Amino acid sequence: MDAVADHRVAALAVALVALLGVCFLLVARARGWDQVVITFRDPVRGRRWVPRLMRLLPGGPGQQDPLTGLSTREVLTAEGPRLLAEAEQAGGHSGLLLLDLDGFKAVNDTLGHHAGDRVLVEIGRRARAAIGIEDLAVRLGGDEFALLIAGPDACALEQRTEDLLTELSQPIRLDEVSWSITPSIGLAVHPDDGRTIGELVQAADSAMYDAKSSPQRWRRPGGDRAASDGTGPEELAEALRRDQLVVHYQPQVDGWTGAVTGFEALVRWQHPERGLLLPDLFLPRAERSAVIADLTRWVLGRALADLPTLQVSAPGATVAVNVSARSMMGTRLLGDLGRLLEESRVHAHDLVLEITEPAPRATAEVTGLLEGLRALGCGVSVHGFGSAQTSLTALWQLPAVREIKIDPHLVQAVADDPDAERLCRAMISAARGLDVRVVAEGVETTETVHRLRGLGCGAFQGYLLGEPVPLDEVAGWAGAWHREGSRLLGR
Repeated sequence: MDAVADHRVAALAVALVALLGVCFLLVARARGWDQVVITFRDPVRGRRWVPRLMRLLPGGPGQQDPLTGLSTREVLTAEGPRLLAEAEQAGGHSGLLLLDLDGFKAVNDTLGHHAGDRVLVEIGRRARAAIGIEDLAVRLGGDEFALLIAGPDACALEQRTEDLLTELSQPIRLDEVSWSITPSIGLAVHPDDGRTIGELVQAADSAMYDAKSSPQRWRRPGGDRAASDGTGPEELAEALRRDQLVVHYQPQVDGWTGAVTGFEALVRWQHPERGLLLPDLFLPRAERSAVIADLTRWVLGRALADLPTLQVSAPGATVAVNVSARSMMGTRLLGDLGRLLEESRVHAHDLVLEITEPAPRATAEVTGLLEGLRALGCGVSVHGFGSAQTSLTALWQLPAVREIKIDPHLVQAVADDPDAERLCRAMISAARGLDVRVVAEGVETTETVHRLRGLGCGAFQGYLLGEPVPLDEVAGWAGAWHREGSRLLGR
């Protein structure tokens, strides 16, 4: 305390905490120095509490999310295995809960990102208050959270999940208005649903996806939709092995000349029992599992092999393949792509990688990967511009991106909604100023083409121009387009 008396310290906070009979914790924090004194009543038990206690201290060795103060994904990866082992050694179980906030987008759209941040902070506070010090609360990013909790058995963990759902579903008051932000929760129990953190995350993620359509708002993997409808990641991996996937191609045309400039490769699943499945039925869960990397490589190989045939119908056309930023991380995409280009003898500039996140974060890993794609000679496109998650700042932060695709909902509103028209005008103007190509996706009427062409958009894709078709039907579509294209474009 001499430091305080001598005015050598600007601020000092001291807290004395009695903690579960394990220890007394004295925390002293001052400008320029930190001191932690822990006195254990039981040294043997106390040693295993040190990492957990330190995790609670701001600025301690546990990494913290700067907005909510919760732990980060890195902490879950590093400490999760130890927590699982300790619970198992004690004869109990662990539960990994993944949470996604339904209604969060409406807050962001209506009140702005500042209000959205307040929601995230409040959800983080409630989650942390609802669990014990032996549990772990993590913000994964965006509006996704993870909790690693302990319990005597699976039933107890399920009850804790229901209690947590009730607590987190209480209205949040923003600007004098109560907002209902209800989470969807996936619960994976260790060791029943997985032995490792990675396995539990995958199981809980699949369950969380199914919880969105469940009246309970939470699910466990044992009763999820993937098991009942045969379209989960395991079944998709088997479909890849059995060659049950096909690619359809949707054309993209120049709005001024009518020339076919490219095709987007869209995967379909020829399911043995359910027929031809659209990607909405299996891709969301695939993107949360390891199978997405194998699927992406397969679609790339198929599209590159088909490109020469596509170019017979549309000379000089490119082919675009969808990839998610999440699926690209930690994969061998650049190496695989270089090998596939060499094997197919396709020019890299004829391939476009379309990032399916509307606003990929400009992390060092993402930036490096996109620059690697540009170095190969591939085009890089980002879709969904105009949705709530997008920002033209991404184009400045990610110079490898040379094309944006306007969100279909905005495209379809432009003919009737003045605000949509003004937003499109601003986006097109900004993109052109950055020498970024603009494509209108989801075009369904000639009036939409006319309006967007007047705003400076020159490339179009949608059902007005052509629906996705198998490779052997592309030539027939191209013939019909040469006869009818000018009329459809209103030229």
